[in-house]
Amino acid sequence: MPPESPPDAPPNEPEQPPRFSPPNLPNPPMAPPSPPRPTDHLTFSQSEDLMEPGEKLLAVVHRHPIGIFFVYLEALAGVIAIIALFVTVAPETFQDLTRQGNRWLVAGIIFGLAALIFFLFVATYVYRLNRILITDRSLVEISQRSLFLRRISRLNFENVEDVTAAQLGILSTIFNYGTLTVQTAGTLENFIFKYCPNPNKYADIIVEARRAYLQNFRVPLHD
Repeated sequence: MPPESPPDAPPNEPEQPPRFSPPNLPNPPMAPPSPPRPTDHLTFSQSEDLMEPGEKLLAVVHRHPIGIFFVYLEALAGVIAIIALFVTVAPETFQDLTRQGNRWLVAGIIFGLAALIFFLFVATYVYRLNRILITDRSLVEISQRSLFLRRISRLNFENVEDVTAAQLGILSTIFNYGTLTVQTAGTLENFIFKYCPNPNKYADIIVEARRAYLQNFRVPLHD
C-alpha cells in the first residue's frame, strides 16, 4: 500500500492587531451652580441689567394686586355715578336715540368708557413695574411714576440700619400685605414700599442678606 500522505495543515489565520484600551480620562469638571432665580415674574435677564457684575439676585418684590384693585373700585363707582345721573336727570337720553343730540351724547359716553378702560390698563401696567430687587449686596428700588418716568435707587447693605414690616387694618391682615420700610444711615432717603405682599417674609430676607454681606466683607454689625 502506498504510504499515506500527512494531512494538510490548516491555513494560517491572520494575526489580529493588539487591542489597546483607552486610558482612563479624568471626569470633566462640574459646571458652577447657576445664580438663584428671582422669585417672581421678572426674568433674570431683565433683572441682571439693573445689577452690578457678579451680583446675585435673591428676590423680586412686586406690589400687592389689592393696590390697583382700589383704583378699579374708584373707577367703577365713578361710572355708576355718571350713569345714574343721566338716568335720573335726563332719562329720555337713552330712550330716544332718534335725536342727533342724544346719539352724540351716548357716543361720548361710550368713548369715555373706552378711554377709562385704556387708562385702567395703563395704570395696571405702571403699577406692576414698581418693584424692589433684593440681591446679595444691595437693594434696588424701581419707582415707576408713569409710562415714561422711572426712578431707580440703589442702597448698599452697608447703609441699611433697620428693616421693619407694618400691617395695619383688617384688609392688610386678611390679604397679607403691608408697608416695608428700610431705614438708611445718614442723610440717605429711606426705602418705603407700600402694598408689599407678605412684608414679614421679605423683611427677613433683607435682614439675612445684609447679615451675610457684612460677615463676608468683615463689616462691623450695627444691630
